[in-house]
Amino acid sequence: MDFFSIEFLVFIGITIVIYYLVYLLNKVSKRIIIPQWIVLLIASLIFYGFTNYVYLIYLGASSIISYSVAIFCQYKFFERTDNRRELEYEFQPHGMPNHTDRRIYENIITAIAIVANVGILAVLKYYNFFVTTVNSVFHFGIAVRNFIVPLGISFYTFSLIAYNVDCCKRVTAAEKNPFKFLLFVSYFPKVLQGPISSYDRLKEDGLFKEHDFKDNNYLKSLFRISIGLIKKIVIANVLNLYVNASYANLDGLFGGSLILASLLYTIQLYCDFSGFLDITIGISNLFGINLEENFNIPYISSSIQEFWRRWHITLGNWLKKYLYIPLGGNRVPIWRWIINTLIVWLVSGLWHGANWTFIVWGLFNGVLLIINGLPKIMRKKKGINDSDKQTNKLIKCLGIVLTFALVNFAWIFFRSDNISQAGKFILHMIEVWKPNSYNMFSDANIAKANWLFGLSFVFVSLLIVIRILMNYRERILSKFGNQELVTLIYRFSLTVIFFSMSIFTFIYLKSVSGGESSFIYFEF
Repeated sequence: MDFFSIEFLVFIGITIVIYYLVYLLNKVSKRIIIPQWIVLLIASLIFYGFTNYVYLIYLGASSIISYSVAIFCQYKFFERTDNRRELEYEFQPHGMPNHTDRRIYENIITAIAIVANVGILAVLKYYNFFVTTVNSVFHFGIAVRNFIVPLGISFYTFSLIAYNVDCCKRVTAAEKNPFKFLLFVSYFPKVLQGPISSYDRLKEDGLFKEHDFKDNNYLKSLFRISIGLIKKIVIANVLNLYVNASYANLDGLFGGSLILASLLYTIQLYCDFSGFLDITIGISNLFGINLEENFNIPYISSSIQEFWRRWHITLGNWLKKYLYIPLGGNRVPIWRWIINTLIVWLVSGLWHGANWTFIVWGLFNGVLLIINGLPKIMRKKKGINDSDKQTNKLIKCLGIVLTFALVNFAWIFFRSDNISQAGKFILHMIEVWKPNSYNMFSDANIAKANWLFGLSFVFVSLLIVIRILMNYRERILSKFGNQELVTLIYRFSLTVIFFSMSIFTFIYLKSVSGGESSFIYFEF
């Protein structure tokens, strides 16, 4: 179901109405007749299966595997009652959670669940990549398959792996209710692009609680959605026209034009992905449920390590908790730490896509992190404490510029269709002395949208100003008497402007160029 469609607007409207009507029904009845989360479960399954019902089959299969294994880890299905031969139809805790044999059993069945879910992901997403590579290297004739790859499979697979590991370690109590568990997996605002939230985090953030219509700040939620729409439609979709045109005409572009194209993609990717998160967080807040933040102004990072703590935060946390630390993290010899880092970033690259460009992108970031972290690791091994070391402001600014340049360079591989295209892009970008025979701004297919190019950067500047104002919000509001009224006017005005500009830009792009509306990370 396209986020930018009449069907989705109708879907959201009906879901919200039913969601809060159910709350009123429960309130009038003074008991829970229909839990609100049931409405979200039905809505999530409709949303996810709307495009293709096969998606539901794969999601259901992975969910059944993870649910069953978690239950087997922590519970018995039946318990014999005292002095009777009857069976008690309740899940009962296992009596010896720390017993060696018990732990071996739990580890084995958890490993089976992980292998099964990763196997589904690997076959659907990587089979053709593997076959194509083997065929090209060994000249085999293995046939490729046209598998249906469910949207968001990488995201929900990682969530399921985390759930099973946490249940095995008894960090998380296994959910007994299969329908609640299915909602955790399929919750529609997050199923396609994350965030990769843990079961406990979503539960704490209100996934299964009852929510009154009056408890939510709807203007704040709509304001967040409007920011996401501006990022996606007015900025990312507009810049996408010029990025696509540049990659389609690499033979005629050199030097500064390709540097500009790479910068445009760097902005596009951030606005596309973070814009989606703004929209989904805002939609989820309409139901009274919070979602984790996934970005924290990543492009002001002064080191590559800091960048990856600010970009796609939940994926970074997942890789650290469930892969990097189990491998030994940095508590191992330096050579092992280097291998651990490369393994993590190889997995990160493959997670993003079945293409050699993603593998190169992942390993490139791994090498950058090794270069950045090696001096610190060596000092730590020697017992040198540099936690109080102050960083010169000039050095920090240079670090920000260098980090941005390296990240921008890495995104070339991320965007390219293959290694050959990435290599051509980099080679032509270096050849600054050659004249361009193609001008993206004169392209007849997108020339009518040129005025939107300038508008997109106006809104980039406006979003930066808004972010700065948010950092000094308390100080600014303290200068006004009625702070609530000022906040209300500020949010309402910007929300109306942002929604209006997003709708206008969306319609205009469709009329002049058929502008792309899907999100980049839907592919993952």
